[in-house]
Amino acid sequence: MRRVGIVVLLGLLVLPAGMAVAADESVEPGIDLEELSALRKVRQRKNPASKRVERYGVAAMEVLSQDEGGSQGARELLKRLNLKRLNPYERALIYRLLGYVSYDAEELHETIQNFSNALAEEILPLKEESELRFNIAQLYAALSQWRDVVDSIDLWALYVPERTPLSHYLMAIAYYQLDQDDEAIRHVEIAVELAPEPKEGWLQLLAALYVRKQDYKSAAPVLEEMVMRFRKKQYWAQLSLIYGAIDDFRGSLAVQQIAYVQGLLTEDKELRRLARGYLFNDLPHPAALVLKNGMAGGGIEPNAAAYELLANSWIAAREYDESLVPLRKAASLSEDGDLYVRLGQVHMQREEWNEAVRLFQQAVSKGDLTEPGNAHLLLGISQYNDESVARARASFLLARKHESSRSQADAWIQHLESEGRQAS
Repeated sequence: MRRVGIVVLLGLLVLPAGMAVAADESVEPGIDLEELSALRKVRQRKNPASKRVERYGVAAMEVLSQDEGGSQGARELLKRLNLKRLNPYERALIYRLLGYVSYDAEELHETIQNFSNALAEEILPLKEESELRFNIAQLYAALSQWRDVVDSIDLWALYVPERTPLSHYLMAIAYYQLDQDDEAIRHVEIAVELAPEPKEGWLQLLAALYVRKQDYKSAAPVLEEMVMRFRKKQYWAQLSLIYGAIDDFRGSLAVQQIAYVQGLLTEDKELRRLARGYLFNDLPHPAALVLKNGMAGGGIEPNAAAYELLANSWIAAREYDESLVPLRKAASLSEDGDLYVRLGQVHMQREEWNEAVRLFQQAVSKGDLTEPGNAHLLLGISQYNDESVARARASFLLARKHESSRSQADAWIQHLESEGRQAS
């Protein structure tokens, strides 16, 4: 708990550091503040604070500033005053000081009661009353009594010229906690608009509220402002996701690119997501470079999925030679034979039939294939081109056992039979 300082100005005990707020807060029609302020001054002149009460106040603040036992010592000192014998102004000052003491002791409910007692005397200057009312609202927020926060700020607003950005932010927090998102958005929008430099937490709340309502178009400019003001990678990631949610995939990729260039994307999932973004936007070469550098630098775990994604990136970029090494590693690490099929297809494209045959056989041997018929079909085609016609026929017969590859297998079998008749 922060220790309060000793501040005595013209006999008035001023709110401790950390609890004070600006005086130009908020008012609504119905109360003539000038007239009320004049009445307060008249009452104060009729009830001046005695030197004795001022001495007790100063002494209590000095004790309160001690590192150990300050709040207890200050409370015991103030107990020597008989509140019933004090005039209204003196009672208001002592109740306020008791509020500081209980706040220092982390007794928030008692702090609220003491501040309320000070206000009940109706004699403090309006500026100081507004500070106490706003402090009460903040204390209710610390206690998570959100409806009381709303009511306290509404009451405070009657006694000040205009609402401040902070008051709107506190209202937004309260309504957010009360699941009244529309009211929360209204107040935090005003807070951001009024503040010359909106605080990071205010923008976070506004963005979170828009996202919770799935109003992604409104969330985008808020996050755009956040990435400009605060260099934090989570905001870049969130902005990228928001762009994706509104189908602005180029914008999503651009945000990730900027974050990557700034060195903000370092984790496995971030780098893979960037690579997939490149692939989605038909940019396979930079996708491959992100993955290659990520695995080399330790940012990406070199597992089967990473090697497969890298190989697919090189294949999409028509860099078939580059794709072979990562595809072999992915195939060896994979639990099924599908990647051996993919690797065999690369060698088919390169017309390396003998190697393709070997890889398709390895795929069938490893098993658990997504499309076993297709693997047998491709094996037969490779065997045929490798001049192993009898073996090719056997593979086509296995391929026709699967519905997905039956028609193509039959076509190849007919082709082989036609060639055989011609040869005879």
